[in-house]
Amino acid sequence: MAAFGFFNSKNHTFYNVHENELLDAQERLGFEFPKELREFYLEVGYGFIKSRNQNAFNRFLGPGTIADIWLREDIYELDPDLDGIYEEEDRLVFFEVNEGVYLTLDLNHDRYTPVYYFETQIAGLLKEFISKMDKDAEYFLQMVD
Repeated sequence: MAAFGFFNSKNHTFYNVHENELLDAQERLGFEFPKELREFYLEVGYGFIKSRNQNAFNRFLGPGTIADIWLREDIYELDPDLDGIYEEEDRLVFFEVNEGVYLTLDLNHDRYTPVYYFETQIAGLLKEFISKMDKDAEYFLQMVD
């Protein structure tokens, strides 16, 4: 059974990720993406979650973009929105809420991948985050003061 069979990508805009794209990004990074993220990429892909908020991007970043951000390459080389906020070695930017606002994954866990909005944990598992986002793309905003 598919790990993300519950996710209705037809309600959103998603693009396939080929395994070689994933492997190339991981090679650039020097480490593997968390297991849940790899599975999501290969099963669903990357793209945009539909939202009531017309100003939100709600974008699952593609593997290459994640590598660009981590390595501060291409358009992210001098991005001031990343200065000091997402430079912790145990956090991986994977989702863009809107311009300059990102969600991160905690890389310190093997079996689960907590999701953070700035310093607030908004899901204990990536799968939980995806399930909640599928239903309400703004669910986590009420968790933060």
